[in-house]
Amino acid sequence: MPKVTKYDIEQWIKTIPTGEFHYKDVLNGAVSVESLGNLRKIMHDLCHAKMPICEPVGRRDGYYRPIQEGVMPLDWQSKKTKVDSGLILPFNLREYVFIYPKTVSVISGSKSSGKTGFLYRTVVLNMNSMNTVLLTNLEGGEEQLHDRFYAITDIEIPNPAPFIILPVMDNYHDYIKEQKTLYVVDYIDVPENMEFYMIGAAITKIRKKLAFLNGSVAVVGLQKPFGRDIAFGGEQTLKDSTLYLAMNSGKLKIVDAKVPANKKIHPKNMQWTFTYDDEGTTFKNIEPYIEYDDEKF
Repeated sequence: MPKVTKYDIEQWIKTIPTGEFHYKDVLNGAVSVESLGNLRKIMHDLCHAKMPICEPVGRRDGYYRPIQEGVMPLDWQSKKTKVDSGLILPFNLREYVFIYPKTVSVISGSKSSGKTGFLYRTVVLNMNSMNTVLLTNLEGGEEQLHDRFYAITDIEIPNPAPFIILPVMDNYHDYIKEQKTLYVVDYIDVPENMEFYMIGAAITKIRKKLAFLNGSVAVVGLQKPFGRDIAFGGEQTLKDSTLYLAMNSGKLKIVDAKVPANKKIHPKNMQWTFTYDDEGTTFKNIEPYIEYDDEKF
């Protein structure tokens, strides 16, 4: 390829990457092996210039991020108060929690707890009131996906369905683009060859994309160990959620809710028991569950 120039690299950094990148990705990976040493020198110079355009990322050698510019002050006082996202959730949860637009709600579920059923039902509950997109890792294949949706017998799903399903395995934030849209993610797993802490980072990326999309909202599924409230990824998965739910077989719990629907009743730690059909998409016998020390009622 032609000689690597500082100007070309500077223009690429200013226009292409939206987050972290490895220096070998510069110019879309077109830099020859022989020029990588020169590229590292140019990256060093750009990071230590009087007006740097990028910076190294922590302890991860070779990773950088572009320095953001051009942020305008918010006209926050002109905004309406208590703007509701319009999101509908199973278990009549909106009776207890308020959900603003541009926020992420998390449902963490142990294996076979009903997490996917909760997410699919969320899609169907909202399909006629807002633009709805399901981002799924397609665990179980298209046939199982079909059967689980049509196991929802109390709500008719037209053909064609008024929602979109995209097969997505990672980088879910790349597909969050539309205004006034519900994005349901089933589910975020640990990226291959990565650490559990990256799950929290993935939620952060989704929340940041929503910040620039008027009226959009996300509901994200995570895997968790049985008997524990917090998903794989730990406390970092709580940080960017407005509502955090835990699901074990037969029980749903509100782990955290930033905004209660009723200021006099905070829903944190509220729980319900339930049963569901074989496909796990129709929840029945929903009852409040109260725990008093060693006695359960």
